[in-house]
Amino acid sequence: MGKKEEIDEICERYLNRREERQRVAECVDRCLRKGYDYDQLKDRLGDCVSDSHKASKLISAFSSSISQFKKKSKFTEGNRDKERDRKDEKKEKESDRRDKENKMDDDGMGIDKQEVKRIAQEMLAKKAKQEIDRKSRVVTEDELREKELRYKAQQEILDAKLRLNIPAVPLSAAQKEQLAKLQPKDRSAALDPAEALTYMNLSMNKKSRMEELKAKLAKTSVALSKLPAASAMAAAKVEAALAPPPAKKEKKEEIVAEEKKEETEFVDPRLILKSASRGRRAIVFHEKGEFEQIANKQRAKAKLEKLQQEISKAAKQTGISSAVKLAMVTPAGTSKVEMIPPIEWWDQVVIEADDYDNLPTEEDASRYDSTISDLIEHPIKLQPPNESLQPHYLRVYLTTKERKKIRRQNRKETLKEKQEKIRLGLEKPPEPKVKLSNLMRVLGNDAIQDPTKMEAHVRKQMMERQKKHEKENEERKLTKEQKAAKKTKKLSEDVSLGVHVAVYRMKSLVHPAKRFKVEMNAKQLQMTGAVLMHKDMCVVVVEGGPKQQKFYKNLLLQRVKWEEEIIGEKKAAVDKDQPGERNKCELIWEGIVKKRAFRDLRVHTATIEKQAREILEKHGVANYWDMAYSTAILLEGQNSLEV
Repeated sequence: MGKKEEIDEICERYLNRREERQRVAECVDRCLRKGYDYDQLKDRLGDCVSDSHKASKLISAFSSSISQFKKKSKFTEGNRDKERDRKDEKKEKESDRRDKENKMDDDGMGIDKQEVKRIAQEMLAKKAKQEIDRKSRVVTEDELREKELRYKAQQEILDAKLRLNIPAVPLSAAQKEQLAKLQPKDRSAALDPAEALTYMNLSMNKKSRMEELKAKLAKTSVALSKLPAASAMAAAKVEAALAPPPAKKEKKEEIVAEEKKEETEFVDPRLILKSASRGRRAIVFHEKGEFEQIANKQRAKAKLEKLQQEISKAAKQTGISSAVKLAMVTPAGTSKVEMIPPIEWWDQVVIEADDYDNLPTEEDASRYDSTISDLIEHPIKLQPPNESLQPHYLRVYLTTKERKKIRRQNRKETLKEKQEKIRLGLEKPPEPKVKLSNLMRVLGNDAIQDPTKMEAHVRKQMMERQKKHEKENEERKLTKEQKAAKKTKKLSEDVSLGVHVAVYRMKSLVHPAKRFKVEMNAKQLQMTGAVLMHKDMCVVVVEGGPKQQKFYKNLLLQRVKWEEEIIGEKKAAVDKDQPGERNKCELIWEGIVKKRAFRDLRVHTATIEKQAREILEKHGVANYWDMAYSTAILLEGQNSLEV
């Protein structure tokens, strides 16, 4: 069955109308002739057949019966594309090669193959001739000796490197070029069989000559020993004459020294290089009683430490250590004993003299007539230094009922005033306040005639009232600057009449969260002072107003849980029974001073007590540290006594 019959049979199977079958058959035949594939056939049949279901059936039938319209997989398409690309690339290379050959022929630059072959044969013949000349060349004894010296020098250099344990250093480009110049370019430097045979003969002759020379020397030494002492000088001359010349050896040593110098030129002499093998060590014997002396020293040291511990323990129990520490803390007295004046200044005003010798007598009554009388003198009452000049009165707070009553009266007055203005025509009367609940009662007939319009009107009024209310609220709101100023005003206090100071002591401030609370709360409350961190204790000095001090005192003594922290750890203890010394916070002193001693709050770290005291001494409040440290020492001594 031909392809045309197959197409007609498929069309009759799926299509009923004759015109449609004819149109589809012509379309498929056209696709066959043009070489269309599955996708192109699908597009053409989709245009010819209106029913998509029938079109898909036809496409699947044609693709299964006709091989040209079979659906291609991605793998097949990829392989075909690669094969096509490979063929195109091969054709391009072939065409490029042909174009190149044609161009070279046109330019007259083609290379004759016979000429290339002739050059190659000449080079091979030349190389073979050089090899024959090298083999037939006679090797002299001097050349062999030179090679031998060079080989021995290289071996000695390698041995020295191994002894010094010097690692292989990579050569630079300049060193490689220098080494290439020194090395022979051909193989003539190596020993061929003829050279090796000559070298062996020379070495054997050398050995035999050395044996003969040793035998001669032995005979001459025996003969010289039998000669008298007078001829000793002559014998020495004979031995010197018979001795072999050392010139070659010296030459060899010079060569080796030069090679070693070249090799060790780039070695740093400051580096200490350990040899590969362990050096020899002599046997060292210990003297008698050496270890006994060491043991006695150790025993004496242990005994001294034990005695020191006992002394310190006894000092703690008796309170001597606390007294010593207090004496170290207490500053040296700088006040000098003042001289007693001849007369006190208050007496000098009354007596009008420079000493007590010329006291006035009782008879001189006329002198007191103007100053002393029977009247009582009342001095002017002075204002207390810690009270402000303006009087402070207690604020009176109204009850809830009173506040509502006042608000009601104010609203009534405002409404009456507004009604008077409307009556006089100064203001327009306001629109009735319509809501959805009173819509029918206020509008009446209008609401019945067009209820939708009236509802929209009421909703619009409600939205306007809501917007007005929100706008008034926004206008009453404070800006960021006003909020900050209000907060500052609330926190700040008047300290012109006196500054409230508090001194706290903690055992440790290592815990980051607690240290942050101590520092940040003081800054937020606008308090000044200092935080001194020492290994034995920490002191916090804060200055501010009474409200600030009240809040800060509650924070440190009540809110912060110091007992949950073990000293030296940065995390709170999970278990209450966990061993370790617990932290503690105490209020050492609080009072009022005339002015501030600090500008802001800063954290200081001190390694020794003297340094901590100096930090506060710069601000003139070293007594705070003395107070905190002395109470700590006294408590420590009291605890030791109780134990």
